[in-house]
Amino acid sequence: MSCRVRSVLGAVLISGLAATSGPARAECDPARQTEPVASRFELHSDTVYDKHTDLTWMRCSYGQQWSDQGGCSGSAELMNWDSAMVLHLAGRTAWRLPDRDELQSIVDHRCKRPAIDEAVFPATPSIQYWTSTPSGPAYAWIIYFRTGMPTWTFPKSTPFAVRLVHEGR
Repeated sequence: MSCRVRSVLGAVLISGLAATSGPARAECDPARQTEPVASRFELHSDTVYDKHTDLTWMRCSYGQQWSDQGGCSGSAELMNWDSAMVLHLAGRTAWRLPDRDELQSIVDHRCKRPAIDEAVFPATPSIQYWTSTPSGPAYAWIIYFRTGMPTWTFPKSTPFAVRLVHEGR
C-alpha cells in the first residue's frame, strides 16, 4: 500500500474516531463475571493502584482533569508516539507511557465503547492509546479502547491518546 493511500486511510480513520471519541457509558455484558473493583484496585482520587500488577495509573487520560467530585473532565490530548514517549508530569518524573502488556492489563473484556472499568477510569474515550512498545522503526503498538484490542500497524506520527503509569504505589 502506498504511503499516500495509508495517509489518506489514517486521516479518514482518525476523523471518524474523533466523531465518536466523546465520553459515553460503556456497554458491559452483565453475564460475564469480573472480580470486584475493591479486590484489585485501590482508588486514590486522581490515581489508582493495581494490586495485581504493582502499577499506579492516572485515572484520567492525559489532557483531562480530575475533579474532586470523582470524575475526569475535558478532552484527552492526542499526540504522536515520540511526544508521548518523553512526556512527564511536572515534578513527577516516574510517570511514563505504559508498555503493551501493562496497558492491556486494564482492559475490561466484558465492556466495549470503552473497554475499561469506568468506575476506576471514568470518562475514558473509546479511542486508541499509545503504548511504549514499538512494532518496527516507524510503528508502535496501541490499545483501541473501543474494543480493547491491541494493534501494531499505526505509524508513530499518528496522534493518539495517552494514559500514564508508574511502578509501585
